[in-house]
Amino acid sequence: MNPTDTPLTDHPQNTPQETPVPNSQGKPQERPQNHLESRSQADSDASQEIQQNLSDESSLHSSADSAPNPSTEPLQSSSTDSVPNPSTEPLQSSSTDSAPNPSTEPLQSSSADSPLNPSTEPPKSNSAQDSQQPPAQVSSQEAAPSAAEPAKTLPYKKTAAWTAAVLAAVLLLTYLGVSIYFRSHYLFNTTINGQDFSKQTVEDARAFFAGQADAYALKITESGGKTEDITGSEIDMSWNDSQALDQILKDQNAFAWPMEYFKETSKEITFDISYDKAALEKKVSSLKAVTAEPIQPQSAYPEFDGNSYVIKPEVYGTDLDSKKLLKQIHESVARLDEEIDLQKEGFYKAPEYTAESPKLKELCQTLNQYCKASITYEMDIPIVVDKTLISTWLSYDADFHVTLDEAAIRNWMTEFGRRYDTVGTTRPLTTPTGKATEVSGGTYGWIINEEEEFPALVSSIRDGEVVPTAPACDQTAASHAPQDWGGTFVEVDLTAQHMWYLENGTVVFESDVVTGKNSTPTPPGVYNILEKLSPTVLVGNIVPETNEPEYRTPVDFWMRVTWSGIGFHDATWQPAFGGDVYLWNGSHGCINMPYYNAQELYSILQLGTPVVVHY
Repeated sequence: MNPTDTPLTDHPQNTPQETPVPNSQGKPQERPQNHLESRSQADSDASQEIQQNLSDESSLHSSADSAPNPSTEPLQSSSTDSVPNPSTEPLQSSSTDSAPNPSTEPLQSSSADSPLNPSTEPPKSNSAQDSQQPPAQVSSQEAAPSAAEPAKTLPYKKTAAWTAAVLAAVLLLTYLGVSIYFRSHYLFNTTINGQDFSKQTVEDARAFFAGQADAYALKITESGGKTEDITGSEIDMSWNDSQALDQILKDQNAFAWPMEYFKETSKEITFDISYDKAALEKKVSSLKAVTAEPIQPQSAYPEFDGNSYVIKPEVYGTDLDSKKLLKQIHESVARLDEEIDLQKEGFYKAPEYTAESPKLKELCQTLNQYCKASITYEMDIPIVVDKTLISTWLSYDADFHVTLDEAAIRNWMTEFGRRYDTVGTTRPLTTPTGKATEVSGGTYGWIINEEEEFPALVSSIRDGEVVPTAPACDQTAASHAPQDWGGTFVEVDLTAQHMWYLENGTVVFESDVVTGKNSTPTPPGVYNILEKLSPTVLVGNIVPETNEPEYRTPVDFWMRVTWSGIGFHDATWQPAFGGDVYLWNGSHGCINMPYYNAQELYSILQLGTPVVVHY
């Protein structure tokens, strides 16, 4: 009961009846009336005192901690110390009466609340009336909460502090426990010779590598993918313990395991492996990769593929560096390596240049720059000097300096001139009468100036020019066709003693003629009109004996064909033309014509007109 609870007071209607108490003789004895009055007065005084104390105190008092006040609570109830007083309190509380009955005994003390507070527990009545007395009414002032209620937060703070302390202790113990664990185990992410030994012991690692040595085999992968093995049994291999595994454990910081969780530790160690070195070297010398006939390596190089220069890949070959291989095999066996790839690890002699060599790529660019040129000679069939031909004139040395073979270009130009120089060559011909024949000799036709054209061609190639052009020529003709004189020309048939003048392939004039006699024949060949004179005097060769010309003959129409004195002219002295007159009255080589025919021809001929003379 709280100290502020108001004790029960007497009420006129609820005055307890005195219950007779038996005396020693068994007769009931009445309790004195003044005992209840003094008890009521004491309770009233105690209640006033407690209310005064509450106004002065701020701390929370518990009913279990309240000390009894002898001046205000003369009666105490205890399961062990209470002694019944038949004259004052016939009914006492015991340990079996700790649960109060509100209908009969609203305020009782328990065995745990042995010190009674007179202000909170009024004296009990042993009368029948007292058992039916209602509980005391509590005033609103006394029912108010204690002012010391906020002090209840103190236990929560203490609980949080204790929880944090316990958690810290758990974490510390965990950290120390894991640290102790890693004093005998490898840390997280620890690999030895490529094998993961995280959280394993030295003995685990030692057992693993010992097992590897027992079943060891070194695979040798050759060029082309062929393989050969060197086994531990072939070389009498045995595995000897090494302190390197222990040293790795000693070197690690076990207390740094939280940080090591995010790191990778990779160790490479060489074990103390014992084997028969002589047997190993004998095995190496018998490998097919060593005994086979070696293929020499070939560097990558530029190759013209018909369109441009491309890099042809290198060839490594099979020529082994035997000393390097033997040394590597000893090291691999000592480390218990499982494979050696001769190609990837560079045991074959490497080519000097690969397809990725910068110098080789630059060389290709230079070569392709030359191949950009395209020079087209506009002949009867166009002649093109382009990448296909130019690529045959390109070369490079060991330092990748590109050379344009000018000697080869000059030879090509000579052949070009030989093909298209037509002066004096034999050409096919069909006469206006339909006779098929050939003509050769003369001074008319193409003469290509090779010496002038050669440097022009070289320059165009170096500059990468793409141009149509005509070759430099000393002499030109009407066309590059087989009949290079074209469709407008004069034709003389020495056999038929007849001539024709054609314009664009059509005969517009013709006449019988007299050509040179057998001693001074008219030369066949292709010529052109070099000179036209009207009139003029024809002068013969100088006679040595007289130092005079052989003849002096005036003519009205002179059309020169050769500078040696052959030409067309009128010949009024001839008795006839055509037939076989040339045999008995032939000229000195000129082509004699009737006067009026010579006059007409003179009027239509142009200087440079081709003249074709044939049999």
